[in-house]
Order: sequence, then structure tokens, then C-alpha cells
Amino acid sequence: SRASIALESHWDYELATSTMPGSIIQFEGMLTIVPEDEVILLTLMRAYVGYTYAVVEDLAEIAEVEGDYETAQYQRDRARYLYQRAKDLGRYLISLKKDGMEEAMAEGVEGFEAWLEKNFKKEKDAELLLWAGYAWGNWINASKDDMTAVADLPYVEALVKHSLKLDETYFNGAAYMMLAMITVNGMNPDLDLAEEYFKRSIEISGGGNLLTVVNMGRFYAVKRNDRALFIELMRQVLETRDGIPSARFTNQVAKRRAARYITQIDEFFLPEIEDDFG
Repeated sequence: SRASIALESHWDYELATSTMPGSIIQFEGMLTIVPEDEVILLTLMRAYVGYTYAVVEDLAEIAEVEGDYETAQYQRDRARYLYQRAKDLGRYLISLKKDGMEEAMAEGVEGFEAWLEKNFKKEKDAELLLWAGYAWGNWINASKDDMTAVADLPYVEALVKHSLKLDETYFNGAAYMMLAMITVNGMNPDLDLAEEYFKRSIEISGGGNLLTVVNMGRFYAVKRNDRALFIELMRQVLETRDGIPSARFTNQVAKRRAARYITQIDEFFLPEIEDDFG
């Protein structure tokens, strides 16, 4: 667990991602032997989320750009099942730490929020709640055609918001980025609120967490139909040499996506059409 910073601060995308499947299988083996070890569960959940986001979804996007929709669907299906494993690990770990999670959820979102407030009060709990929220939220995003899955989104939001209460700076303000993504991609999105979340996440990292910047461009700027902002944010990602050392790996992920998204700009924005008056 303490060694995970080595991956997070690595600068070579191919080298770092090539090690991730082996680590996942190694930790799955360890979990078979000690199924209630909290460190193994948390590390494995994070590994699944990181690998699926950085590699599997990347492969799906590349295939879509190339028009290979069969491969894209295959990778999207992989992402859904890998995120499901991460989500299940997160929920299991939370239930190991504190009793009553399922009962609290059965009472609705307010009951779940009250349960979180009562049982998770330490700053270090922010890590578990955020990663459990990430895993669950990404599974929902990969299962958008399943209304049963989408109905769980308020519980994800509750996890992330409680993590933020405990430590808003954890993982370079990632909780704000997650809330921004939930907000901007929701039905009837509140774009002003999404902008606030994105900007606060960027502020916490001093602009050094480029994943927030690229997502603000890809989702917020596109929803705003703000082509100039999109270009500005993608350029910022591509021109930032390093950012924060502890986010070198995710910054490489961000740079890969920014380079791809900038080539897709005409797909994201309708071309401007001059009227008869010029």
C-alpha cells in the first residue's frame, strides 16, 4: 500500500500500465488467502479502477476513433465487468469496517447519509469512501442502459460528498472532480455547479492534476458548447510538462486523452455557420 506512490509518480505510461494486470492477479491471489484483509481489499479496488480507466477505456476510445466498433464494444463490456468487481470490493470493504450498510441503503439516501455521518468520522476514511465511490460511479457510467444501476447514483454521490467532508484535499481534490463529472453528465445538468466543482479541484492541485483539466474540457466545455475553452484546456494539458510529481501517471493518461480529443473537436462541436449577413 505504501509503495503505490511508485506507480502514481511514474512517468512512462506503457511501462506502468504493463505491470498493472500482474498486480491485480497477485492481489486476487492474496485475497483468496486472507479475504478480510483491509489493505489488500483497498489496494485491489484501486488497482481495478486505475487499470480500467487508464487502459481499458482508453482502448475503447481508440477503437471508436478508428471506427472499429466491435472492438470498442468488447472493451466497453470489459470495463463494465472490471468496474463491477471494483464496486463489489468497495462495498464489501465498507461493510467489513462498519455494520449496517445494506440496512441504511434500504432507508433511502437520507438514511445512508446519516449512517455515513455516524460511522465514518476520521480523515483517513476519506480514502476508502472516495475509491468506493469512484468504483461504483464508474460501474454506473459503464452500465448507463441499466436503469437499476443508474438508480444507485445518489448513493455514490453521498459517498463522495462524505469523503470530501473528511478531507477535501485527498488525492489532489479528486472528490470535487468526481462530483463535477456526476453533475455535468446528469439529466438536466447544473453546469454552473459543475464548473465550481471542476475549478475547486483544479485549485486544490494548483493545476497540477491534469486529469481534472482534460475532463473539464471534454465534458464541461462540450456541454457549454464552448469551443474556445475546450481548446484552451486541451492545450493546457498538452503543454504542461510535469504537473505534480505524485500525479505523473494520471497526467500521462490525461495527455493521451487530450491529444486524442483535440483531433475530435469537430465531432464534439457543430461547425459555425455564417448567415446571409456574414
